[in-house]
Amino acid sequence: MTERQHGDTETRLAGFEARLQDGFEWANSHGREIVIGIVAFLIAGGAVAGIWEIRSRGRAAAEAELARIEARFTQAMGATTGELFVAEPANAEQAQQARESALAELDAFVVAQGTSDSAWLARLRAAEIEVDLGRLPEADKRLEALAASFDEGDPRRAVALRLRAYVLDQSGDPLAAAELYEAGARIQAYLPRVLLWIQAGDGFARVRQPARAIAAYRQALSASPEVAEQEGIIVRIGIEQAKLDALLPPAPASGSDK
Repeated sequence: MTERQHGDTETRLAGFEARLQDGFEWANSHGREIVIGIVAFLIAGGAVAGIWEIRSRGRAAAEAELARIEARFTQAMGATTGELFVAEPANAEQAQQARESALAELDAFVVAQGTSDSAWLARLRAAEIEVDLGRLPEADKRLEALAASFDEGDPRRAVALRLRAYVLDQSGDPLAAAELYEAGARIQAYLPRVLLWIQAGDGFARVRQPARAIAAYRQALSASPEVAEQEGIIVRIGIEQAKLDALLPPAPASGSDK
């Protein structure tokens, strides 16, 4: 039994050595091809690394420039750089000039950056400034194009839809606003979508569409029961259900009532 095992081992080793020798012979006869292949691999790897580094530097530079634009705007508004909420200055002309200047800078930044991550943030920020300037049609047009530039499931699309819904609501079109909130809420990747369901429900309630309001509120309950409970969604559903019941035709009188 031992001799058989020993023989098997020698056979396997002999086969392995033969394959190894074949490999060496192939390498010797194809040395030029191997060297070219290695060089090509190194060049490709270096190119990928170089592109990644260039893009990383480009992103960092774009983010830094966007931060500088925001800092200049904050200072022009008379606030301290880094403040989360910039208070409205007492001087209306100062606020107007600050926003006009920031908007011009953001538009130039978008042109320079194209479709980068920083560019979409700049477009969103520009729309916010347009809203503050009272330029609702311009903001709506910008946000419509921004939302259309993203895939259906992209959470950035939900952000754009949410702000556009606000613009339409301020423009006096609450139904269209509610439908945009609803569209944004359907994007699963947008984590705070429960808030959009609630806003959609509130919008439908305002335009006297209780059935759609109830459906949106129930979606909010499904998306986040905790948040929905904090916002009193059960109560809102009850209110809208009462409205819906009031719209139903009265039940026919029974025979005993005749």
